[in-house]
Amino acid sequence: MISPSPPSGARRRALLFWAFFAAGAVVLALAPLALNNYWLRVLTTVFMYATVTQGLNVIVGLTGYHAFGNAVFFGFGAYASGVAMTLGAPFPVALVAAVAFSALVAGIIGWPILRLRGHYFAIATVALNLAAIQLVIQVGGVTGGAEGLPLPLSDLPPGPLYRAIYLVMLAGMVVSTLLVAFILTRPFGYALRAIRDGERAAGVMGIDTTATKVAAWAISAGITGFAGGVWAFWITFIEPASAFDPAIGVKAYMMLILGGMGTVIGPVLGAFVLEFLSTLVWGGFLQAHQIVFGVLIVVICLVAPNGMLVAGRSLIQRWRSRHGAA
Repeated sequence: MISPSPPSGARRRALLFWAFFAAGAVVLALAPLALNNYWLRVLTTVFMYATVTQGLNVIVGLTGYHAFGNAVFFGFGAYASGVAMTLGAPFPVALVAAVAFSALVAGIIGWPILRLRGHYFAIATVALNLAAIQLVIQVGGVTGGAEGLPLPLSDLPPGPLYRAIYLVMLAGMVVSTLLVAFILTRPFGYALRAIRDGERAAGVMGIDTTATKVAAWAISAGITGFAGGVWAFWITFIEPASAFDPAIGVKAYMMLILGGMGTVIGPVLGAFVLEFLSTLVWGGFLQAHQIVFGVLIVVICLVAPNGMLVAGRSLIQRWRSRHGAA
């Protein structure tokens, strides 16, 4: 059976979108040539959160399972990378270990936990984050326990090192975005959206809902673990409270809501807007930046409850309908 070709208008818009995306990635890759260290650090943080948010998008936006403690895989990625490097593994190998270990943990615990639904699943993921902190502390030894784990320092000078980390984080954002776009066009992506829209109906259609959800969470965890692995190499010292910080997951969730759940570019848009907004508010309102920032977030959520991407599309459609009617 031959699948119908998309309308030419939709195809042109898709080509235009990917042309802008590729041009933006090239500009960002060349940006370290002109940026100072402050903005290099800000953008590296944006890329890190965009990657974590794309990971969250797979399980929340595409599958409809609200994983409030997904940042647990950020911590597992950080520790897998850190332990591998202290044992003598080079950074690329440690990064592979971070992705593989996070995905493996999600695959193992996903079988029982993903049988929960709604707020029961959300609460279970939050509990996972707390349990992971205690696990790392109790294990001690290779993890450093409560005292933390110092990572081996790179031989590179600070300037080239920070530019290299910037490019690796950028690659993580680009690859995770392409992965989400790829999933959306595959039968696996259709199965995820069928589960999101009606899990029982998806099961009746012959979809193995448990295996599909576990695979989605493993992909989500692998993406998040990648960001955690690079972060550990970036800061060179990790300890349980910062590696498994629930605020990382909360911030990524806010970025996903602001950008648009289940979309390709929404998580990236949300990460850029929220992180830059946070930086600007912090610079302008040092004593009350959290209050100002919170009010701005509430206003954005009221104006665009389904995300800025959906709100932007709605505005364009209204303008086109008015322009066509005039």
